[in-house]
Amino acid sequence: MKYLLMMLLLVPAAATAQQADTLEVMLPELTVDAVRETESTASAPFALAVDVRSPEELAYEPSLSLERTLRSLPGIWINDRGHFAVGERISVRGTGARAAFGVRGIQVLLDGIPLTMPDGQAALDVVESSMLRRTELLRSPASLFWGNGSGSVLFLSTDARPERPQFRVRALGGSFGQNQILLEGAVPFGLHDLQVFASNLAQEGYREHAEGTQRRAGAMGRFRLGPASQLRAVAAIATQDTENPSSLTREQMDDDPTQARQDFVDNIAGKESLHAQGGVTLDHSIAPGTASLTAYGLRRRVDNPLPFGFIYLARSAAGFRSAIRSEAGRLQWGVGADGALQHDINRNFSIDLGEPGDEVELDQTEDVLSAGAFVYGGYELTPGLSATAGLRFSRVRFEMDDHLLTNDDQSGSRLFSAWSPSVGISYRHQGLLFFGNYGTAFETPTTTELVNRPDMTGGFNPEIDAKISRGVEVGARGAVGATLLIDLAAFYMHVEGRLGSFENELGRQYFRNIGENTHRGLEAALTWFPMAGWELEASYTGSRFVFDEAELEDNLLPGIPEHRLYASLRTEQAGLWARVEGEAVSEYFVNDANTDVNDGYAVLDVTLGHEGVVFGNVRFEPFVTLRNALDRQYASSVVINAFGGRYYEPANGRAILAGLQLTM
Repeated sequence: MKYLLMMLLLVPAAATAQQADTLEVMLPELTVDAVRETESTASAPFALAVDVRSPEELAYEPSLSLERTLRSLPGIWINDRGHFAVGERISVRGTGARAAFGVRGIQVLLDGIPLTMPDGQAALDVVESSMLRRTELLRSPASLFWGNGSGSVLFLSTDARPERPQFRVRALGGSFGQNQILLEGAVPFGLHDLQVFASNLAQEGYREHAEGTQRRAGAMGRFRLGPASQLRAVAAIATQDTENPSSLTREQMDDDPTQARQDFVDNIAGKESLHAQGGVTLDHSIAPGTASLTAYGLRRRVDNPLPFGFIYLARSAAGFRSAIRSEAGRLQWGVGADGALQHDINRNFSIDLGEPGDEVELDQTEDVLSAGAFVYGGYELTPGLSATAGLRFSRVRFEMDDHLLTNDDQSGSRLFSAWSPSVGISYRHQGLLFFGNYGTAFETPTTTELVNRPDMTGGFNPEIDAKISRGVEVGARGAVGATLLIDLAAFYMHVEGRLGSFENELGRQYFRNIGENTHRGLEAALTWFPMAGWELEASYTGSRFVFDEAELEDNLLPGIPEHRLYASLRTEQAGLWARVEGEAVSEYFVNDANTDVNDGYAVLDVTLGHEGVVFGNVRFEPFVTLRNALDRQYASSVVINAFGGRYYEPANGRAILAGLQLTM
């Protein structure tokens, strides 16, 4: 609680500011991609946050991670591990908390192309967070729209929609050897436009053995094919080469948070990866409304040396999405169908100083085929009052061929299927939307979770099953008066078959079903414009996720704080752009047994930018950021149920980043 009180002291000046009569919040009605464009922000009966970043935010904020870019959104919890090897852990209402690497149980899309694969796992290598212009976070269970792995939806967009040629170069550098260069261009030509970018991000790291490099590039084109049709094509590629310092015990972190786990150093643990993807979307106006079709594909390769072995993964995936939407008078409806396939070549070798050894420990191919269809409808009962309902059927089949045969033939298959209903109601009154809904989420184990059997005999683990979540929520969002935006939601969710992880002494993760959970929570956010040039933003997430069965009954779900508060005060004055932001997090458990905790913490960041100077048609805009200004020592992430008490992943100490953006 003391950390929450500290946060409340960050913004006293804004609370006494005078409201200007001439300032008014504008609320455009936006179609929501996270619900397959079946609803708008003015009618969607779901807990939904839409964040649109201003040109100043894109210019002056380093935004080197999703945690920094999305931290203001209510309901989301992102753990920045301080290195690139396993990515950020993302959790929404408890979904995704178990992820040891990548993202689990959350549908993530980048510019309309799914990053969440048919098995429910997402890799975010291609997401350049400093390019994100719009984010939609659907916190409600969303299997109705997206099928497997849709406990929530994170829809990310880099679309610049240029009206004139735009070019920018941004370079920054600072503490712990962090540096980035970003180049972007966007050009309209006739009824079409093209956007491209490339970036290079590198760091030496706050901790030992945390050096890494990420390179990304992407392109997007929108082409008007006629008065009724538009085609959008996107492509992205990312490479990564990074070391992995792993996690520490409490004693090690307190003694020296910059150290790395010694066996990870000795075995040169890290990751090299290549991820490439592309897709096209065709939108066409037809008599009932609008029809859309998306086709996409990706290739991914990972070389992952770890103390227990060398993991090689080659993945290919492809899929399609189709939908027809209509809105006529008081009735709106939509139907859609999806299909995707995933093919993995999975090999494990012994480890030899960061290289694959002579012994083959696993050699198998894994295939996942998913298919689903949904129908959705809404009706305006009276002016402002609408009811909605929908139903989806999903089917996911896993197949595995064993090529090693040292323990006989472990080839096999698993089949999962589920019906996903949803009903909701919304009422719009004087700028506010009040809503309530019931929804479900269906989540299979991923191929990694099925394959990592504790006995390492190969094949799929027959003892773990899918997770089913059923939840209700009520809330409100919109404008209160002329200068205040709010977002409120309270939820209750019952989870069956939750998947949990545990770790052996070498750091390999295994998975199992750990019974039922009850999730309760409150999410609140506000944005206040007290006067021209000033903005106060705050969000609070309170949650209590409880085990309901057996030896874990009444224990809290590890890895999730019960209280999290974020606040930001921003101003623009005489060409100067300034932002002070802070975050306070309560302590939370790090294991299922609730015997160890990660301490609560409060951190403060300050960013300054200036509109700069203009030479010819080029503008030079400098900026500087001070992160963790109070130099707090804390763990920004944990490894849940880690062996030997190695739970803690220390956060970076105080850091300064400075840079310059050139635009024309």
